[in-house]
Amino acid sequence: MADDPQPAPTLAEEFLAEFRAGWARLPDKPLFFTLLGAWTVLFHFLGHCSFNFTDQPSLFAWMWGAWSAPALEAEHGKLVPVVVLFLLWLRRNELLAAPTRRWTPALAGLGLALAVHSVAFTVQQPRVSMVALVGGVWSFIGLVWGPVWLRKTFFPFLLLGFCVPLESFGEGFLFQLRLLVTKISVGLGHDLLGLDVVRDGTRIFNSTRTFNYDVAPACSGIRSLTSLLAVTTIYGCVVFRAPWRRAVMVALAVPLAVAGNVARITTVIVLAEAFGHQTGAAAETNLGYVTFAVAIGLMFAAGWLLREKSIAPQPHSAASPARKAGETPLTPTVTPLLGAPLIAALLLMALAGGVIHHLQARQKLGQPGVRAEPVAGSQRWRILLPEKVASLTSREEPAAEVELTALPADTSIGKRIYRAADGAELLLQIVLMGRDRTSIHQPQYCLTGQGWVIEQTEEVRLRLAGPSPRELPALKLTASKVVTLDNGQRVSLRAIYVYWFVADGVVTAHRSERLRWMAEELLKTGTLQRWAYVACLAQCRPGEEEKTFAWMKDFIAEAGPQFQR
Repeated sequence: MADDPQPAPTLAEEFLAEFRAGWARLPDKPLFFTLLGAWTVLFHFLGHCSFNFTDQPSLFAWMWGAWSAPALEAEHGKLVPVVVLFLLWLRRNELLAAPTRRWTPALAGLGLALAVHSVAFTVQQPRVSMVALVGGVWSFIGLVWGPVWLRKTFFPFLLLGFCVPLESFGEGFLFQLRLLVTKISVGLGHDLLGLDVVRDGTRIFNSTRTFNYDVAPACSGIRSLTSLLAVTTIYGCVVFRAPWRRAVMVALAVPLAVAGNVARITTVIVLAEAFGHQTGAAAETNLGYVTFAVAIGLMFAAGWLLREKSIAPQPHSAASPARKAGETPLTPTVTPLLGAPLIAALLLMALAGGVIHHLQARQKLGQPGVRAEPVAGSQRWRILLPEKVASLTSREEPAAEVELTALPADTSIGKRIYRAADGAELLLQIVLMGRDRTSIHQPQYCLTGQGWVIEQTEEVRLRLAGPSPRELPALKLTASKVVTLDNGQRVSLRAIYVYWFVADGVVTAHRSERLRWMAEELLKTGTLQRWAYVACLAQCRPGEEEKTFAWMKDFIAEAGPQFQR
């Protein structure tokens, strides 16, 4: 009687068989995973000292908290390591066929990664530590398996850069992209299609202003640039072998994002003109897939134009001999675990741990640049804002609970609202950091979170009165939003927002300069500058922006010497 046919293996069984075969062929596993374990321990116990997403020193806990924070829009960071592992799995045969050797020059890369992490830890930049974390693991690959493996794993490891939350980087660049999308979309609608649309900054109106849209970061599709960049990088890594073709695909992410977004906004304009504002508004909300559909279609078209010539399969070399089904997999050469690479790498990690501990132990907190006093039994300080400024009356405004819970526990907030005789109001707010620099974030997030659209940003010089008149640099934001009154009427509002940063003896209008000065002072003297963020906000009607700003300048000239050291 004939034997019963054996059932075909399942996908899981095939994967396990492939995994076991690949695992058996992988050389120097004990060395690599010993180094990886030590690296994990270092970043778990000395990962960061910026406790805004977690109360643990583990960089892995910080990363998970950042990926889970809605404001950062970095949820995709959880998937990137999985994608990288999948890409490495797809290239397993190519990697396992590559020559391997222990390569001690990779220790230089490991030393660089440790130096970067030591500085990043000290100056409270966990995002930079994430880069060091990835760089160290990549250096282990070179140390254990050699330069050929380094080269073949470069692009998959490059993808891990998309794990880093980048919401605070490139805001100016992203705004310029939004502005470009608006100009192109209105140009197509008005000049090519003859539609009744005009542009005001990143807002789009018809001539009677019965409908308006804003090419905003959250809904325009430009925020999807990071995701699209990851897609083009993965596509280039999988489809192409030539590095220049991969680089071209990465660079195409920006024009593809603009093209997809222009298609979406132009579609919204056409629908609004043809079927009314409500149809356009619904399209604006529900047609987000248009951005990706157009961008991905163009990506495939570019990939077809850049396609490489097919290469005939090469005969198996001695380094990777062909094996028949059922043949025993090749057994890699066993190399002793204890040796110069392991000892040198562990010594470098121990040295970095000691440096981090020393730099952290010598830190001391500087004096605030605004008038404040400690509150008994609390980590927070009371900020002394003037009750009377010129002829204005004032009232203290308590900090919102969401502000106190979202910021580090030693963050101090002071607010007062000043009112003129004609009813105009001005908000003065100061946020004073403690030992965590994340007490102060970019004010643009707060404004846009409240529905304001920032139309213009400019640097200004403000005069402070008093016995020693002086000037201070500040940034002035002009913002707008449309509000709906109880009777259904839509009213346009404007806002003037002026802010600057001050610490003991220094003042700046720029976040990047503040962070650079703070890092330099920490590394030179161990002093953590206690920065304060000072902001003034006043609302007005369209056309009254200059008058409102002049009033604000007079207020700052009078009030500034009373609260700023």
